[in-house]
Amino acid sequence: MDNTLMFVIGSVIFVAYLSGYLMMVHRQNQLQIEEEKNQSLVVGKTDEVDVDGIGNYGRFPKEKSAKKKTKKEPN
Repeated sequence: MDNTLMFVIGSVIFVAYLSGYLMMVHRQNQLQIEEEKNQSLVVGKTDEVDVDGIGNYGRFPKEKSAKKKTKKEPN
């Protein structure tokens, strides 16, 4: 009888811990989704190609230079 009582008490503690853990994970997941929605409204649409998160430095120049090289005519 003593072993059965210990098993039941341990099972109740385990189930309470597991359910609390799963509720915490679910709640944090919902907060993260809500935060991402709010941030996308503020910042705008994110760049799917930007995998490192620092912007598009080096992928494309911001402005094309207006100067074009011309060949000098020989005198």
